[in-house]
Amino acid sequence: MTVAMVPSLSSAVPEPASAPRTGKCQTIPAVFFEQADLYGDRDYIHFFRGDGWHILSWAETAERTLRVACGLVKAGLRPGETVALMSPNRPEWLYCDLGIMAAGGITVPIYPTLAPRVVNHIATDAKTRLAIVSNAEIAGKLQGNPYPSEVFSMDEAIAQWEASAPDEELMCEVATRLQALDPEGVATIIYTSGTSGDPKGVILTHRHFVEVARSTLEVFSIGPEDVLLSYLPYSHVMERASGTFIPTTAGATFWLARSLDTLVDDIQIARPTIMLGVPRVFEKVYEAVYDQVRKQSIHRRAIFRWALAVGAERSRGSQIPGIKLRTRIAEGLVLRELRKRLTGGRLRFFISGGAPLNEKVEEFFWALGVKILQGWGLTEATSGVTSNTEQGHRYRTVGLPIPGTEIRIAEDGELEVRGPGVMVGYLNQPTSTAETLVDGWLQTGDMGFIDKDGFLTITDRKKDLIKTSGGKYVAPLPIESQIENDRYVKSSIVVGDGRPYVVALIVPDWQALLADMSLEGATATLVADPCVRAHFEAVMDGVNRGQASFESVKYFALLPRDFTEEQDELTPSLKKKRRIIARHFQDVIDEMYFAQKKPDAQR
Repeated sequence: MTVAMVPSLSSAVPEPASAPRTGKCQTIPAVFFEQADLYGDRDYIHFFRGDGWHILSWAETAERTLRVACGLVKAGLRPGETVALMSPNRPEWLYCDLGIMAAGGITVPIYPTLAPRVVNHIATDAKTRLAIVSNAEIAGKLQGNPYPSEVFSMDEAIAQWEASAPDEELMCEVATRLQALDPEGVATIIYTSGTSGDPKGVILTHRHFVEVARSTLEVFSIGPEDVLLSYLPYSHVMERASGTFIPTTAGATFWLARSLDTLVDDIQIARPTIMLGVPRVFEKVYEAVYDQVRKQSIHRRAIFRWALAVGAERSRGSQIPGIKLRTRIAEGLVLRELRKRLTGGRLRFFISGGAPLNEKVEEFFWALGVKILQGWGLTEATSGVTSNTEQGHRYRTVGLPIPGTEIRIAEDGELEVRGPGVMVGYLNQPTSTAETLVDGWLQTGDMGFIDKDGFLTITDRKKDLIKTSGGKYVAPLPIESQIENDRYVKSSIVVGDGRPYVVALIVPDWQALLADMSLEGATATLVADPCVRAHFEAVMDGVNRGQASFESVKYFALLPRDFTEEQDELTPSLKKKRRIIARHFQDVIDEMYFAQKKPDAQR
């Protein structure tokens, strides 16, 4: 499709007098258009469509953004009205988001995988005036609901808007709305993942995104030469703020991965310098590497283990005799080629967020020579609050606060945040807002501690603390982390609220167990295999050794399958929905408390 060029981007979208071309623009569209005017025909987005990869330049993306804005104004969108945006990742998502805001609207991103009930809850709560969706199946989730009043198909509507000749009156109206955008005005309402009930709408302004981006770029050196491979959902605040807007502010280039299934191949094509991810994705990479190693000969497996051990010594800054020579040998035999295969060969660092990263996975990547930097944030703080950086890294922590952000620990151990990214509040939730924002401090619900150098460690979620019937509080996350350090564990969950003691559900890596223990049969029958039981009994003995009596896991059960988003056990950002998991496996849990025999462990 040929799209008529806008005569002059800078003339079509004049900057407010208070924000000249000095990099001080204070709204999301103004920042983007300033960058687009600067970089023009340079590549902005690479994406796969049909049978090959395509490119949109900065100027072309800006042009399409303006067409979307004009189309929405023509459709009757008024400044301050909400527009639902529901689609898998694609370039249209990005410039529809910008187009909504350029027209003065407020973007309400909705995960396309959510159930119709949740979709309609969000659309109604936000009173979405319009919706832009990627296909008819997703549009069907909005049927029978007064909100939104009109639904646009992403392909059909955009094709129509882009094919029409530029309308001078509409362009002038969009320019006027852009000039009128207030940095303190609402840019988006992002709904929480709903791990413990209906999602709540977090109100974020333009200023939140702009100031967090500029603060983050004070400690992360990202620029026009950087390339990011983007694959996390744009509906999630981490990818929207940290994965797209911050790099846009820095002038970087994007590649949109085709899917998680093609991620390894896409990395080889894009050869990114920076990537964001959530722990589960890095865990899958770790598991895939070890799956391949298990298929090698005993000799090659021994070389791999030796090389990784040398890499671990190097990552810790070891000065033991011969370390340089051993490192060169390990690089030549294993590490260099594996690193290239997993990262494309020019990766500077991974950033991991959204949940705690397992220790064994973190140490694996550093041993490989790949910097993986844990960060921490939340929707209510416009994504990133703290992070390890290339200059400042400490294992098992989520780093230091970004510039301008303060953190402190309350008397009960809850982490509180004050800074440029802290939300306005929850939409239509005055009570929850008042409980969460106290004297300018965000009550995060996360528990943790700060070391003497200011590095933050997250220990658990306050709402996830287990209170046993004996009145003792147990933090499940550290226990689960220790369980999952075992190479044969994919996932786990510790439960026991209101019970006399805590128990655990464990999801083994059945594929690895089958290969390494030469087992046969279905996983449903292997949960009782003596060899399997003996291994996990030893794991639990090791975990319990460092626990107080009331924290010890008395019984555990092995599950034949992993927790999944399809079963509503994981959020779209792959966080565990503890209540739903406990309900799905209630019979297994009850058996651990009420059966005469201990199902998987004798203690």
